[in-house]
Amino acid sequence: MIRGKGGARTASSARGAQQTSPGGPGSRRSSPPAGNWLFKGSDGRLTAYACTPHGLLRWTEAAAPYTGWTGPDLFEIPGWMGTVSMAQSREGYVHFVALRAAQDGSGRPEIIVSTQFQPGRGMIDWHGLGTPGLRGGPADDRLAGPPRIAVNQRSGSTHVLVSMRRGGLLRRSRNAEGAWGGWKQVGPEPYESGVTPLMPAGGQLEMLVLGPAGADRWAGIGQGRFALAHRIPTAVVPGTPAVCETGPRRVTYFWRYPGDGSLVAWRAGEQGVQGGLMGLGGAGGRGAPGVVRADLGGYDCTVLAQTGAEGDIEVTAYVTENEGYGTWWASLGGQGAYAPQVAVDGSGRIAVAAFDADGSLICTRQDTTQQGLVFGPWEAA
Repeated sequence: MIRGKGGARTASSARGAQQTSPGGPGSRRSSPPAGNWLFKGSDGRLTAYACTPHGLLRWTEAAAPYTGWTGPDLFEIPGWMGTVSMAQSREGYVHFVALRAAQDGSGRPEIIVSTQFQPGRGMIDWHGLGTPGLRGGPADDRLAGPPRIAVNQRSGSTHVLVSMRRGGLLRRSRNAEGAWGGWKQVGPEPYESGVTPLMPAGGQLEMLVLGPAGADRWAGIGQGRFALAHRIPTAVVPGTPAVCETGPRRVTYFWRYPGDGSLVAWRAGEQGVQGGLMGLGGAGGRGAPGVVRADLGGYDCTVLAQTGAEGDIEVTAYVTENEGYGTWWASLGGQGAYAPQVAVDGSGRIAVAAFDADGSLICTRQDTTQQGLVFGPWEAA
């Protein structure tokens, strides 16, 4: 059973308890980053991030019993171009990749990276990686989507991925000692959308990118080389793909189908594991889903959250890699909220966070005193 308590409470009413003035750090000018923006740190505290016109916004959960939030804290970035994505390492470090205007006055975007090592602490200085491109490549090549970052969960190395409108997929990597290599080509095919990467523990870096014929999955084949592993002939709503590690060296991709707005899952099939394209329901929803794996009643489950057809936040859960048994979506309320993300907090509860209509952070958590997957009321950060 999945249900929310006080689900009729709207996102706007949840924000009423805040002291943030219009136009302040929590105002509607903030927007969600690309991909996941909610993480649990090494000390169990959750951290949430958003983009503003001037830099990165951060909320940090208070220490145990995890009943409140501090912030938002604004990290201003000169030349900031309003987009960021992030990934977390096994140690709890959050790695960021963003865009700022190049310092040479050309107006071209420069890729910058940073890291936050502990919740609530400062970030290291942003490091510039220059404008992406290959030597001898077209000088007027442009990014097809925001840069994304992936982390090797064993070595700690990081990989920045970009999709170029003419130059194909590019990668620039930092090894475990902190040294950056140059831009290298993953694949030569040009794409018109961004890339969704993940490096499962013990596996190769892989990514999904949208092409004219559907979704293409590129996967590492060793020695820094990549191959087009799958060409999935299906329509995909741009901006909706998400990814989650769902098994040993296995990932599952999620995206929205344009016919009815429903969510689908896709995974490379292998012996004993269901693969291919699988429907997840949730018709009429919007945007990319939030996704996390969690232990529910002793079962390894995948929990998804989305902005539903009626404008509220909906959630579903099923035994991981068993999409074929069907999914059932339940409303958590939060009318007008968007871009939900899901995480497991320091108390082992499922936490669903989203932005309300004014761009402020709201959160609801699993009520573990109830049978089934029951959520409490929405609360403003």
